[in-house]
Amino acid sequence: MPGWRPIVRQVLTRTILVSLLPMAVFYTTLSLYGVRAAALVTASLYYVGLLSRVIRKKPVLAAALLAAGLLALRTIIVFLTGSAFIYFLQPVAGTVAVATAFAATALAGRPVLERLAHEFCPIAPELSDHLRSARFFSWLSLVWTVTYGINAVGTVWLLTTSSLHGFIMMKAFVGPLLTMTAALITFFLFHHTVRTRNLRISWAHDQGWAAAKA
Repeated sequence: MPGWRPIVRQVLTRTILVSLLPMAVFYTTLSLYGVRAAALVTASLYYVGLLSRVIRKKPVLAAALLAAGLLALRTIIVFLTGSAFIYFLQPVAGTVAVATAFAATALAGRPVLERLAHEFCPIAPELSDHLRSARFFSWLSLVWTVTYGINAVGTVWLLTTSSLHGFIMMKAFVGPLLTMTAALITFFLFHHTVRTRNLRISWAHDQGWAAAKA
C-alpha cells in the first residue's frame, strides 16, 4: 500500500483548504461587508483554486465540478434572498443524499463506497477480494452513513440554536473533527479486517500516494 503518512498530510492539507480557509474567509468578509459579499468572495476563492488546478494540468474530479455548480446555485440564492440560514442549509440536502446512497447501496450488496475507495487510494485486486469477502466496504458504508447523518443533524441544530457567527465558528471546528474521527475509524476498521484475514500490509512511505496512483 502507498504510505499512509503522505495520505495524512494530504488529508490535513485538504481540510485546511476546503474547510477551514473558506470558513475563515466567509467569517471575515461577513463581519466587514455582509452575507452577500461573503458568499461571493468564498465562491471566488473556490473557483480560483479550481482554475489553478486546470492551469497546472492537475486532475479535476467530477465531484469538484459538481461542487462548483452547487456553489454557484447557493451564491445566486443568497444574493436573491440575503439569507445566511438558507445558504448554510442547502448543503444539508446533499449530505443526506450521500448518506442515503451509502446506506442503500450497502444494503443492496453493492456499496458505492467501494468504487470511491479505488478512486482515492490504489488497492490491489487480491486485497480487494479479501476486503469484499469480509464485508469491509459494507461496514465502512455504515461508518460514513452515520458520519454524514450526524453532520446533517448537527448542522441543522447549530443553525437553529446558534447565532450566525457562532455557527460558523462551531462548524469550522466540529466539521473537520467529525471527518477526521471517521477517517481514524476507517483506518482501524481496515487494520482489524486485514488482521482477521491473516494479511500483512507493507506501507511504502517512500513511494507516496501520487506515485502509487500513477
